[in-house]
Amino acid sequence: MTIRDARPPAVRSADAAATAWAEAVRHQQAAPASHADFYALAAELVATLNTLDDLAVLMAGQVGRYGQGRTLYDDTRTVDPAARLSEAVEALSRVHAALGTTATAANEFWNAIGHIGVEVAP
Repeated sequence: MTIRDARPPAVRSADAAATAWAEAVRHQQAAPASHADFYALAAELVATLNTLDDLAVLMAGQVGRYGQGRTLYDDTRTVDPAARLSEAVEALSRVHAALGTTATAANEFWNAIGHIGVEVAP
């Protein structure tokens, strides 16, 4: 029997991506050290970080507009929902900044590892 996943496509895709990265970590733990693997994984890491940054920026805009045309509440009933949304947007802004720094470092790693090779004995 097949059970339909009723989650939105974006959520299903994010779940699959997180699962795939966890699987990549498990495979790499068992893999011998390989320059080609380091280089290829760095490329995927950079692409993933850039995509996560795109998502953080997109969500910040969506969250920032979320209260327009909606009557919202905070589940604690003690905090103004607009303040909570503002807090959420600020958190995503920090995620954006951190991902920018992290993507730069990942690019630096990718560049550095790309200059490494293994001498082959004659």
